[in-house]
Amino acid sequence: MKYLEDFFVGQTFSFKTAPVSKDDIIEFARRWDPQPLHMDEAHATKIHGGLIASGFQTMLLVFEPVMKELMVGVANIGGAGFDNLRWLRPLRPDQPLDVTIKINTVRPSRSKPDRGILHYTLTARGLSGEAVLSTDVPVMIKRRPGDDNA
Repeated sequence: MKYLEDFFVGQTFSFKTAPVSKDDIIEFARRWDPQPLHMDEAHATKIHGGLIASGFQTMLLVFEPVMKELMVGVANIGGAGFDNLRWLRPLRPDQPLDVTIKINTVRPSRSKPDRGILHYTLTARGLSGEAVLSTDVPVMIKRRPGDDNA
């Protein structure tokens, strides 16, 4: 288990998403974001040069490897939201993303000594290296059990 003390400012983690198919984009859009730019290839081509994934689908795809490869082993108490969430470029079919997390701050709580806030910036980049999504994420993490912080 990783605790707040196991993270440090400047630390980075890297992940890769699985590519999403055109059919997956359309199926997600039908259920969650039924706009023509996500479901109608001809319409999307006029506006964006081709079909694009919903920003919400992009966010879920980006966070899947983060949750499964990093956070499953962290003493996570809960997220505190997303700051500065930006969809910078569209995600297109069959495009995997490179995801990087950079730790910005690691701050023990003053009022609750058993926990603290881990704040990181997440950036997802497409094949060209251009950012597709970015956000700043504060997460509450348990501190390592011990005499000082319990």
